[in-house]
Amino acid sequence: MVGALRPPGSKSLTQRWLLLAALAEGTSTIWNALRSDDVEALAGGLRALGANIRWTGIDSIEVHGVAGRFPRGGTLDAREGGTPARFLMAAAAMASKPCTIDGSARLRKRPMEDGVRLLGALGAKARRTDSTQLPMEVRPHEVDTAGDIEIDRPASSQFLSAVALVAPWLPGGLHVRVRGGLPSASYLAMTVACLRHLGARADWNEARGELGVDAGPLKGFEVHVEPDASSAAYGWALAAVCPGSEIWIPGLHADSSQPDMAVRAALIALGAQSVEHADGCGVRHVGRLHGGEFDASLWPDGSLAVMAAAATVHGRVRIGGLETLGAKESDRIEAMRAWLQSVGAHVERGPDWILIEGCEPGTPSDLVETHRDHRIAMSAAVVGALTGGMRITNPVCVEKSWPDFCAVWGGLIGSA
Repeated sequence: MVGALRPPGSKSLTQRWLLLAALAEGTSTIWNALRSDDVEALAGGLRALGANIRWTGIDSIEVHGVAGRFPRGGTLDAREGGTPARFLMAAAAMASKPCTIDGSARLRKRPMEDGVRLLGALGAKARRTDSTQLPMEVRPHEVDTAGDIEIDRPASSQFLSAVALVAPWLPGGLHVRVRGGLPSASYLAMTVACLRHLGARADWNEARGELGVDAGPLKGFEVHVEPDASSAAYGWALAAVCPGSEIWIPGLHADSSQPDMAVRAALIALGAQSVEHADGCGVRHVGRLHGGEFDASLWPDGSLAVMAAAATVHGRVRIGGLETLGAKESDRIEAMRAWLQSVGAHVERGPDWILIEGCEPGTPSDLVETHRDHRIAMSAAVVGALTGGMRITNPVCVEKSWPDFCAVWGGLIGSA
């Protein structure tokens, strides 16, 4: 198969622009936005708080912001999404009335306590209302940054991104020191880049563990969202392992700041060939991949695409830096271990690493269990395209990040 793959706009960027637009003064337009379950969850919560958000096309959003203070409160449903939950926690701190953030049974188990501590340091009052992490009640107060905030290493960088995105509307801005490092720090760097794009003074110094955002309300804006590198990763993985294949992503270039661009670099390091066109970048199959070792601490979610490709390598692939994967939509290390072994790969795992010895993959003896996790389904689809006959449970879970994935993937394979 040779050709262009067109994934939707970046999920991470769409959600960052959406929260900024909801708080900004005036009207914003977000082009090439991703319309997925996570984005709809965040948009629904922001609407409940008082922002006027409407889809003006299949991938365009118009947002009338609240100029820094949401006029309402209420129950905000984050559905399955960790990012919507954590962003809505920060948004609730900027509301005029109390809020309750809730979500699915799986989301209720995901780490949220770091958000409670951060919001408390800003002056808001946040507390769990049950034995689970969610539901959580947030009562806005005179949110301020009375002095510096110091926190220990959080479970996710999303907590820092969330407070950074509301920081321009805090009276004193924001200054946070993080002790012990930050998981997936590249996503906080992406947040800071969004703020800077709109003219905010923001900085993340990873070496010192310091985040600073100056106060200064932002105006409405217009922005075009890049194609999602996290979704593109599965097309690149398929091209890397399928003979005669070359896949590139129009509109997504090698210098993109999206953390999961590292997937493309990893596949090239394993033996795929770099492809760069005027309108985008990709990879080409030039032979069976060989082994390698990677630290995926800056791109842990993208590592699943590399794991899928590793099922076919000649040699071993070890991927470390995966400490956050156990508390995602599923225990992603264990879920990947299970289905990779079912197709014949030898797999070992630890709490933050996985080691895969490739094989000539066969059809799994049982259904591939996705655990309602979109990235597990997408990774299985890579190997399924090679073996045929693979059955995947609950494939509609891909709607969390790419609603048309099954149709697009089927068309891609059918063209081969």
